[in-house]
Amino acid sequence: MKHRMTSGAFKQVRRRPGSMLAYFLLRRALKPTRQFRGDVGGLLIVIVDKLWFPRFERAAELLFSGQARAFFNADTSMHRVVSKAYGSKTKLDLDVLSYNAQTILLTDNIEAIPRSIRMAADATATAEKPTVRLLNAVRKLAGRPCLDDRTAAAVASQDWDVIEALLCRHSLADITFDTRRSTEDSEASEGPRLSQLPGFEPAREWASKLATDLSSWRDKTLAWSALDRGALIVGPPGVGKTMFAKALAAELGVTLIATSAGRWQSAGDGYLGSMLRAMRESFDEARSKSAALLFIDELDSIGNREHRSSRYAYYESQVVNSFLELTGTAADWPGVILLAATNRPEDIEPAILRSGRFEEHIQLGLPAPEERAAILSYHLGGLMPDLLSPLTDQLEDASPADLERLARAAKRRARANGRDIEIADVESSMPPLHKLDYPSLQRIATHECGHAMIALTSEFVDVVTVKINDTILEGSFQSGGRMTGDMKDHVLPTEKFLRARIRTALAGMAAEDVVLGNRSVGGSATLGSDLDEATRIATCMIVSYGMGDSPRFEIDYRRVTESYRPPPHLRSEIDRILREEWDSAKDILSKHKDRLIFLAEKLVSERMMRISAT
Repeated sequence: MKHRMTSGAFKQVRRRPGSMLAYFLLRRALKPTRQFRGDVGGLLIVIVDKLWFPRFERAAELLFSGQARAFFNADTSMHRVVSKAYGSKTKLDLDVLSYNAQTILLTDNIEAIPRSIRMAADATATAEKPTVRLLNAVRKLAGRPCLDDRTAAAVASQDWDVIEALLCRHSLADITFDTRRSTEDSEASEGPRLSQLPGFEPAREWASKLATDLSSWRDKTLAWSALDRGALIVGPPGVGKTMFAKALAAELGVTLIATSAGRWQSAGDGYLGSMLRAMRESFDEARSKSAALLFIDELDSIGNREHRSSRYAYYESQVVNSFLELTGTAADWPGVILLAATNRPEDIEPAILRSGRFEEHIQLGLPAPEERAAILSYHLGGLMPDLLSPLTDQLEDASPADLERLARAAKRRARANGRDIEIADVESSMPPLHKLDYPSLQRIATHECGHAMIALTSEFVDVVTVKINDTILEGSFQSGGRMTGDMKDHVLPTEKFLRARIRTALAGMAAEDVVLGNRSVGGSATLGSDLDEATRIATCMIVSYGMGDSPRFEIDYRRVTESYRPPPHLRSEIDRILREEWDSAKDILSKHKDRLIFLAEKLVSERMMRISAT
């Protein structure tokens, strides 16, 4: 990219203050990228206001050429400027493999861009509103008098159409600014917007629709009652639930009021009255803003009225009743959006999750491989995802919080050496890895091929993929391998289907027993492991689905968690199912032991295989 424009280009853009301002804002947005600093090829997505598309298109052309007139041909030019508005039916004509070229893609909403193109982008930036200094610099170049700092700040805080109207006006002495909007913007959550962050894919569609509806409500073209304004984020610790809340508030341009059930419980003297008072104060604070996102973490700690036998039953009932009253009333408060988070949704009072309160449930899990590289790249602020992916591919169980911690450690190493971040700093900050020897690889391959063979004999899977890794994290129970395949589920899963899932989950350990004569801790020891999955399914079959010796109901399936302990007379039935499917898996694998050994040896050699049922 050209860091200077010709005198002819400067004379031309000086007569067009809007394009001049867009040029400065675009430079500021793209300055951290390699494409700007090193003039390398790549795709850059820039989020701008739709009203200013033509000005930013001209600004991008100036940034590429520095010339007063530049012509970019899609077939012959090394540079391209493309625009895509949210809701537009026009198909993007982009070859994401043309990485010898530089492309700037302008959009008003990241959701307007197909996922494949978002993944191909080297960076995503937002053209933020001008600073006081920049606003006055443009006015000065345009021959207009500079504004005092307070007036300039008021102009910069307005919508883009207002900035356009006032940018070149000689005097603003008679302008009365919308102080309510200025206050709202000053209180809005700071930090990166959701559209600037990688990951959070399951929540993006809901967030995008909310942003669109909120904008329509602000424009008075949509009633508040038409908005879906309550959601529950579900996921294990470390997946970024709090970060999502902050980024969503910044994206929506609303005040973030972050609290938690634990904070309410610790308020004052800790008694019921103090708890309820703190809860009401959070809701009152949200209501006092023109628009706010009330984020409640640890929602499962709010209590549950079904715990009638608990010594705290009265306390929990009063808390839940007050919370239901507040959330029900808040649904009618214009501008108040409710967002909660939990890693134990089964412990939440069912009435809280019904329509009108936290009706949208969004599951956030561990990031996918390409998301891990993008998240680490974001926190490092300099190294591209494709450079980091060989490292992040080794961190299969890493959460966004783990990746952020890794980035901090790498940047600390770079600071200690008095230089910018380098890939060597990331490599040195990686958790210790253990190189697997041949016997270990053979055991892992046997384990994964056992899963595959039993899955393919279940009649519910047609094709599976198995893979193993050369290294695992030291001190972890990471398996070092994985079998993936979509089981053809039913709307109403049958006992046969559930038993097939149990049998497949236990098949890895069974394969080790059949081939090697003993089994390792692989596939056990942690929540979410093979053994945990098999035990949980068998438990649900007996205590929730009525598939035991007697067709009885004991407990809601959502409450079958690590803390649940079934009665002794039901535990024996659970053990019976587990033992039957364990014996079945071993029997099948023993009959096809030669094929199991063959597949395991092939997997050690190839590291990844695709196996079909035929």
